[in-house]
Amino acid sequence: MRRYLAPSVLAACLVIAVVMWVLKPIPHGHRYDLGVQLTLVLTLMWLLFQASAGWVFKKGLLLFILALSLGLAASNTAAINPNSEIVRSYGTVFEAIDGGLNPYSSGTILHLSESGNPVYGNFNYPPMEIYPYYLAYRLSGSWNSAVLTAAIILIHALCCLVFTRMFPAIRLVYLVPYFLFFIFSEIKTNPSMTFLITASILWLIRRDRKKPGQASRYLIAVLFGLGLATKFLIIPFMAAYYWHKFDPKKLRSLASIAVDCGIAVATAVLVTAPFGVSAVFRNTILFNLALRERATLTTFYPNVLSGPLEWLGLGGIYPVAAVIILGLTVLAAPKLRLFTAMLAAGTAFLLVAATPEPQFLPTMLFLVVTARCLAIEEEGLIPPQVWKRLPSG
Repeated sequence: MRRYLAPSVLAACLVIAVVMWVLKPIPHGHRYDLGVQLTLVLTLMWLLFQASAGWVFKKGLLLFILALSLGLAASNTAAINPNSEIVRSYGTVFEAIDGGLNPYSSGTILHLSESGNPVYGNFNYPPMEIYPYYLAYRLSGSWNSAVLTAAIILIHALCCLVFTRMFPAIRLVYLVPYFLFFIFSEIKTNPSMTFLITASILWLIRRDRKKPGQASRYLIAVLFGLGLATKFLIIPFMAAYYWHKFDPKKLRSLASIAVDCGIAVATAVLVTAPFGVSAVFRNTILFNLALRERATLTTFYPNVLSGPLEWLGLGGIYPVAAVIILGLTVLAAPKLRLFTAMLAAGTAFLLVAATPEPQFLPTMLFLVVTARCLAIEEEGLIPPQVWKRLPSG
């Protein structure tokens, strides 16, 4: 029964998303289709995750992903808007920094209200979502949609490079459909640093499995710390990863978990400190949990939890409900395989997030494909046409 739990929950969420899409019950709600997209693709990913490992390289699936990736690349490229909110918002962030102001307290960062009018407030992405784009801005000497898109594509390409380093024996032709999806399925917004750090963590997890050592353990903790200063998908991944290590028969495992989490938190604090830890926390995590406050600066896109609660007039209990559901999913981690636990926590996070976040689907697919490739290695199910040579680790 456990095998069908995730697909069943996702199927129920898909029904909720479709009902809301049809009825559009929230006056200030927009883009109900995003919830449908998110739950549908997550359902398909879980089916792939639970299918035989060799399915990731089935010709029919590869052709489907290739067609989907090319379609998304074309549509996303055509939809790039030089005057989009993200381009203009980052422009005001860079102006604040160059003017000696803190973008998390300056009140000068541009957002667009539900009516499309400019509203000024503080920046609401964590600091690691500033550094790479500020570097691109400084190197190019300008800031516009072309610079943003080029930076995003470059970071996504690095994620593909990480995958080839994890699995150097796989023939490139079998990876191209996935790589095109990783690179081009989301180029209008910025999930890129979350994606890159997640990919790097998975690489180190694989390396640690092959050659266990303290170095990998501490590097993973540092990367999780950097990830805490990106968009929030890293939080459930980190929680599931470390709680998966808990052994109720060995309470000393808690000490090891505490040390690693301490390293991660210290790393996040160091990265965040230049902008003020409390200011960043207030304008990122707390901002996204308070639906009413969030709606004053950004458009509200109903998700499968936040939408129905707002519809029923229960938006005030949303933060508690979201934290409880995500927490219960993480608590189940020790009973699951590591990648199952991480995928479950990531899925729960995307379902309970204030708004649907299809931008994170490439990261989730990267996790699924990595897990399936590792299963192929462990089970010895190596399709000879896929591998250039036997994986040696």
